[in-house]
Amino acid sequence: MVSKAAKIRLGIFLIIGAILIILFAIVVAGSRLVEKKDIYYIEFEDYSVSGLQVGSSVNYRGIKIGRVEDVKINPKDVTKIIITISVNRGTPIKEDTEAVLLLSGITGLKNVELRGGTNEAKLLKPKSYIKTGTTVLEDISERAKSIVDKIDMIAANLNAITGEENRNNISTILAQTSLILKDTHENLATTMQSISRIANNTADLTEELSKDLSAVTENLTKNLDAITSSATSNIQNVSETSQTSLINVTNNVNQQLEELTAKLETSLTQLTNDGSALIREANLKVSTVGEHSDQMILETTREILTISNNINRALDQVNAILYTPGFDSLMTNLGKLSGELSRTDLKSMVTELSTTIQKTGTLVSNLNRVVTRGQGDLLEILSTLTETSENLNEFSRQIADTPAILLRGN
Repeated sequence: MVSKAAKIRLGIFLIIGAILIILFAIVVAGSRLVEKKDIYYIEFEDYSVSGLQVGSSVNYRGIKIGRVEDVKINPKDVTKIIITISVNRGTPIKEDTEAVLLLSGITGLKNVELRGGTNEAKLLKPKSYIKTGTTVLEDISERAKSIVDKIDMIAANLNAITGEENRNNISTILAQTSLILKDTHENLATTMQSISRIANNTADLTEELSKDLSAVTENLTKNLDAITSSATSNIQNVSETSQTSLINVTNNVNQQLEELTAKLETSLTQLTNDGSALIREANLKVSTVGEHSDQMILETTREILTISNNINRALDQVNAILYTPGFDSLMTNLGKLSGELSRTDLKSMVTELSTTIQKTGTLVSNLNRVVTRGQGDLLEILSTLTETSENLNEFSRQIADTPAILLRGN
């Protein structure tokens, strides 16, 4: 039977234990009640939050700053999940901060991870919604889903291509390709024969053209030599005849001009002397006009008549010189000289001869250019025909090796 002392000791133990439990509860709950938190919300749409529980940690760049307080479905939109988190007061949550869910270890549990945020962005007020982001795993999952969808589409297209109808079409195309190859080989053989004939004809034509051009060039050279010799001799004859006539006429003209000049100089000298004497006498008479006016007038009149007679005689001599047969002969010789010069027209003859020689040289140059250009065109035609033949052979070989290129179109 239990004694009274034992009961007392048991009661004291129970009381002390209860007090300790109460104190522990007060300390733990009190610290939680005293601790101040900022509340934020995170909303996920069409996203599974499996593994996230109330009490899961909230980390910011790997540092724990709070916990998950509540996870619930939005009563107004069942496709959205609202997560309530509490973070330590004073934690700088920016407006451009994003929230994602990350796995914690291999247990399948998830935590809330806050990332991003810049110094330039404003602080997000408590009880606001934090934007959601995507993780690398989610990006890979979305890309994998897109790849799977494309693979399904490709498989469906391959299934449609390899259907019975398409197989029949491919068989028909291959049969037609064989016929085309056969016709191509025959056409190539005919084409090669035609090219060979064209090449032979071109070679013959080139040879004949070279011979004809050589003969034409030789004839032109001979004709030019003959024309040049004849023109040179004619020019020399004309030049000698014209030179002799010009010398004779020039001598006659010079002689007659010298005689006429001498006569004119004599008459002019006499006129000058008479005029000078008249002027001297007039000056002398003016100085003595007061003394012998009547006698001076009479003498002056006589002298004027004498001088006038002298001038008339000088003019008569000049007229006699102008109307002499010698002067007429001089003018006639000058007319003959100008006529001979106009008929000779040496400058025009030399100019025409130079023009003819220049045109002949131009003709020879044009013929040489035509020959050169014709040879170049013929060589280019032969090169083009050879290249065309090689391309046709290559095309035939490719079709024979891979008929599928007719289906691909390249």
